[in-house]
Amino acid sequence: MSTGHKTYTLFVLWGDRMKVVNTNITDNEIAEVLSQAGLTDKQIKAFLSDCCGKGCCAEKVRVLRNARRSLLDSIHKKQVVLDRLDYVIWCTENKNQ
Repeated sequence: MSTGHKTYTLFVLWGDRMKVVNTNITDNEIAEVLSQAGLTDKQIKAFLSDCCGKGCCAEKVRVLRNARRSLLDSIHKKQVVLDRLDYVIWCTENKNQ
């Protein structure tokens, strides 16, 4: 796995405008984020491998979107549990009123 810095161009929405930001990030930093997002070592190595074709970029975006979707589903499931816990707290606090 390469550890050198690469420059990535990010497009950031700022209000109603698009801002272009160039940032330096190492492959190790990318690998850490992907690992935290639940990707396997094999998926991370495939993601970090150099490729030139448009299909490769599309595949990388697909992998990232799938990881994002999985994380968001997890957040939504936790939110349901949090809402239920809040309800139990409310019921407990208001039991004798």
